[in-house]
Amino acid sequence: MNEYNEALVVLGKCAEVHKTYGIRAEKVANQHWRLTWAFPIKDSSAKREGYDKASIGGNIDMANEYPGCPYCGQKYFTVCSCGHISCTILKEGIFTCEWCRAQGTIENYTGQNISAGSDL
Repeated sequence: MNEYNEALVVLGKCAEVHKTYGIRAEKVANQHWRLTWAFPIKDSSAKREGYDKASIGGNIDMANEYPGCPYCGQKYFTVCSCGHISCTILKEGIFTCEWCRAQGTIENYTGQNISAGSDL
């Protein structure tokens, strides 16, 4: 782990199979997070672990070994205005958020907060 010694779990939902997964994010600098791995998780376990109680924002990048979604393998995701992420899968050029079902076209990430929970 890095000198910041902080890691959080961001919840994502797979747009292919509609299941939740966790993404481990390590803080590497002030407002800079690195995604290191992803794992399947049940909604009940995610809630019990408190993974929905915090957020991350700023610069977010992926470690070389980041495996992507454990269900569809997609390494890219979209941050919805609801603050959650889903695998970036477009249907006829339109993205649908797996959390709130909002739809729209994709824009560049601007550093807004993403819902997350602590990982000790």
